[in-house]
Amino acid sequence: MVSDLFDIGRQSVLTAQKQLNITGHNISNVNTEGYSRQSVIQASNPPRQHDGEVYSMGVHVEKIRRSWDQFSLNEFNSSVTNFAFNQNMEESFSMLSSIVAENIPDSFNEWFSSIKALADSPNDIGVRKIVLEKAAVIANSLNNLYETIRLQSDIIDKKLNVGVERINQLAYELRDLKRLMMRTSEQNNDVLDQHAKLISDLCRYIKVIITPYKDNKGYNVHIGNGNTLVSGLEVSELKIIDGYPDVNQFRLGMLEGEGTKAVLSKDIDGEIGALLDMRNKYIPQVMDEIGRMSLSFAYELNKLQSQGLDLRGNIGSLIFTDVNSDLAVKSRVVQAGNSSADFSVFIEDINQIKQGEYLIEYVDANYMVTSPNGKQFSVPLVDNFLVFDGIRIEVNNNLEIGEKVLIRPTRHGAAHIQMATNDPMEIAAQSYEGLNTARGKAEFRVMTVGDLREFEIVISKEGNQFVVTDTNGKILLKPQKYPPSSPIAVRGTTFELTAGALSNAKFRVNLVPSEGDNGNLLKMQNLQRDKVLNSEESTILDIYYDLNTDISLKTSIASRLADISRLEKKVSEERIASIAGVNLDEEAANMMKFQQAYMASSRILQTANDTFNAILALR
Repeated sequence: MVSDLFDIGRQSVLTAQKQLNITGHNISNVNTEGYSRQSVIQASNPPRQHDGEVYSMGVHVEKIRRSWDQFSLNEFNSSVTNFAFNQNMEESFSMLSSIVAENIPDSFNEWFSSIKALADSPNDIGVRKIVLEKAAVIANSLNNLYETIRLQSDIIDKKLNVGVERINQLAYELRDLKRLMMRTSEQNNDVLDQHAKLISDLCRYIKVIITPYKDNKGYNVHIGNGNTLVSGLEVSELKIIDGYPDVNQFRLGMLEGEGTKAVLSKDIDGEIGALLDMRNKYIPQVMDEIGRMSLSFAYELNKLQSQGLDLRGNIGSLIFTDVNSDLAVKSRVVQAGNSSADFSVFIEDINQIKQGEYLIEYVDANYMVTSPNGKQFSVPLVDNFLVFDGIRIEVNNNLEIGEKVLIRPTRHGAAHIQMATNDPMEIAAQSYEGLNTARGKAEFRVMTVGDLREFEIVISKEGNQFVVTDTNGKILLKPQKYPPSSPIAVRGTTFELTAGALSNAKFRVNLVPSEGDNGNLLKMQNLQRDKVLNSEESTILDIYYDLNTDISLKTSIASRLADISRLEKKVSEERIASIAGVNLDEEAANMMKFQQAYMASSRILQTANDTFNAILALR
């Protein structure tokens, strides 16, 4: 019986000692991030039977329990991913909003004011110089705005590289923890806490799905839309790979064995998902709209220049670089590095130009086009040209079967706008077009000025012919087919006339220099309110105002979502803390309780020892 008492005392002391150790461990780790409170689970020892009686045999430690809840942990990890995504979107939209809120309208308004001043004195060289200076300010402002936005894309690429490196680092740390778990036969609670902390850190960057092993000694870790990052002791590295067909639009790839598999950017979430969304979707939208505004202004102003006479009596030349310059038509095409295709993209009708990029694929000897809104349609190749949505694509060398190419009509418009002249004499203040009746949608443009300075173009009653007459009605060019298939030359003066004029239409042209004529300047001034975009529903500056409003709205929404996700994360943290957190008051009380138990158990040992010594003394 003495030995039984000794065993009871010994196990009681050991149990109390473990209780004290675990309590001390909890107190020591009260500020350790990711630590889960531990507790000792004790149970009575199996009883013994002697002389028909059953005797209880004390206590033993069954296990060290880790306080945690998988559901709450999953909820917390999900909130970490969601908050990281929304927080990054809020920061990025705030940055975009501050960039777009440049004083672009001020530059345009100052230019229109200078045009108004020039209309009052069309021959004033000083005012003409101011007009060109204000135009240069617009070009520089748009160039700087484009470059600032482009730099944001570069910054995102750097952040993506840092994020991918950190994800791979966490993957190897998770692999090492798995090795540690495999070396121990018992569950290591501190290692499990480290594992949960690494998973939470990983959730900040990307959506994480974990599947536990049957023996609960580790997990398979999947990221994004199901790609396996860690499986057992194998790690699949995440990489940044070239995009297709735009090699500069880097994508995520998963290194598996000797090959690399592209990772879909959809449902990535987390910080990486926010960066990809901003770089691939929202920044291009801003660049496209700023480019569309730049192109439309240069296009419309240059067109008006071609419809007037400068101070030298010549047809007005370009104020800004041609929107269809050699550089511009090539920059609108993005193709794979190994592609032999040769495309050139020309702006034909600025009113029809849409924001965004087109995907063109060569399938079964047909060109399939996917528009920015996702709709697909087939476009026939006619005389080596593809024509749709206000653009004309010259196909100098076809795509290969299955090959893809991106068309970005307006992406670089703000980067390419430059001054084409610094000569104030070249501003075309005088309009050479007089009375125009039943014009319809026809476009008229004088290309060169010869001896013929005043004339009229009259469309026939049937609308299928036209004649050129002088101002007295004398026929200078016999009836010709309308619309003409090429430019028309009469006595050294060459002009173009497109289809769209109604029957009996009349175009009166006066190419005689007239001092003080401001007719063309008035047309330029009207650009401030003329609706030349979005199917004649928007002015040039409406594009900017709409973009600014859209970005501000997205910033507000992102800020609201960030606040909501921040609250959700806080609530989930509190729920985790209520389950797994260390309460110092509770632990202090436990310390006193277990200390008393330890001292009482020691008295059991002392009593057993005294009894044993007394028995020995009797002998």
